[in-house]
Amino acid sequence: MSKFLFVVPPFFGHISPTLSIGASLIAKGHEVKWFGVAPLSDSHIPAGGEYIYPEDDLVEHHEELKKILKRQDDGPACSGPEVMKLALEETYVPIARIMMKGLGKFADIWKPDVIINDCITFAGALCAYIKGIPCVTTTPVPPDVMGDTANSAPKIFEWQENLIKGLQREFGVHGDEIVIHSHKMNLVFTSEEFAGAQDPMPHMKFVGPVKGRPNHADFDWERLEKAITPKVFVSLGTLLVDIRKEFFGKLITAFANAPLTIVAATNPNIFEQWPENFIVNSFVPQAELMPKMDAVICHGGFNTVNDTFINGLPMLITPIAYDHFHTAKLIENAGCGIKIRYKRLRIEDMKKAVFELLENPVYRNASLRIKETFIAAGGNDRAVQLLEEFV
Repeated sequence: MSKFLFVVPPFFGHISPTLSIGASLIAKGHEVKWFGVAPLSDSHIPAGGEYIYPEDDLVEHHEELKKILKRQDDGPACSGPEVMKLALEETYVPIARIMMKGLGKFADIWKPDVIINDCITFAGALCAYIKGIPCVTTTPVPPDVMGDTANSAPKIFEWQENLIKGLQREFGVHGDEIVIHSHKMNLVFTSEEFAGAQDPMPHMKFVGPVKGRPNHADFDWERLEKAITPKVFVSLGTLLVDIRKEFFGKLITAFANAPLTIVAATNPNIFEQWPENFIVNSFVPQAELMPKMDAVICHGGFNTVNDTFINGLPMLITPIAYDHFHTAKLIENAGCGIKIRYKRLRIEDMKKAVFELLENPVYRNASLRIKETFIAAGGNDRAVQLLEEFV
């Protein structure tokens, strides 16, 4: 049996699929641990696994980490180039610097057979390269979200390369090779068809959505079962705290007392009162909920996108920032949803789009076609097989 170390960022959307794969690896008898720079409740970790939070090594970085996490709320107000700067220069690279000391120590102590780094958690692959540990990357977003900047925006590409090479030099890795991702294997949690991947590189393995992470969120199932109107799930993910009141305020105006049941994943306390046809929970058992839904509204977080289409549901996507716009384009290309940019989200347009999704079968049929490609990609079984063969 082998020892797998997942190196993850402080963003639950990126952690979530690794928990599902980790649970499957543990079930096969492997040792699995996770390493991150933000606390994570043990309730999220599969039985038999362990989350390593090197608190002593992070004391001097607490304020910097708080600023980095708070800065993510600025994404919706940023232009495209500003978002790129926020992501790479102000988030991913600083987190890598913060992570390297504690990660290096733990790798020396535990001696993993494989380090699995999330695609924005550069420290994982960098540490693996320095210590000669085999490395796999996981990608829970569209794999070409940054586009072909080498050809389309050479100045931006040069800036990206210089930033990454500068980080690598700080830790003694010189030369032109980029080592923040694995060049041996990259597990991508979607299908080639949905991603629009043409001639992907051999190390890019499209395994589709994965499932099975622990989720102990309470939910009023009895109330949901009594609902006789079409059910629409709504989520803004775990980030973007500052715009929640505005977004869900529009949702209330659009659908209060409409012939729908709205299941909203958000803090109920943002409003004193919610309409009778709204079921509101801060956290929900999303994977269990989705088969009972008829449509989904979300900003484009890839876990919710995957949960939507693996259940053959249509989606209204309201892209806000980061990779959301690229994901929205994929959804439009596949024909399984409608896009309305968040900044242009008008209440009447939202109402019209949701009822179009519910009443026009073309969207659900397109989603069912994507579902088949997801199933064919293999999911957990394929991911585990690839990792076991990699060791």
